[in-house]
Amino acid sequence: MRISKRAILIAFAVLVALFFSGFRVAHPKDGLSNALGSANSVLGIYRTSSNFEVGTKVIVNLDAPSKSPVLAVIRAKTPTTMDIQAGPKLVRVKTTQVYGKLLAVVPFLGSVLGVIGL
Repeated sequence: MRISKRAILIAFAVLVALFFSGFRVAHPKDGLSNALGSANSVLGIYRTSSNFEVGTKVIVNLDAPSKSPVLAVIRAKTPTTMDIQAGPKLVRVKTTQVYGKLLAVVPFLGSVLGVIGL
């Protein structure tokens, strides 16, 4: 099966449009798990945002030496900080460390990326 140049160009244009609309993909290194596996075995599709509610699932960058990014849920928030739960851990982070709201997870692809070192 041959893929045409036009199809590749259209797919690229759609990806660029999604990127500029705030959609991103992350490979969490730790955090919440689901029925399909741990957080490091998924790819998370999220949208950048600065408006978060308690109970929202998010992608967060933790301070070193923690593995980042992590898949977490917001448990409490103030104007400058949020308490997030990433698995059994409850951590306080700055609001600037939260990348965005989780939209969907793609199971098992994170395992493949982990094998090749991403």
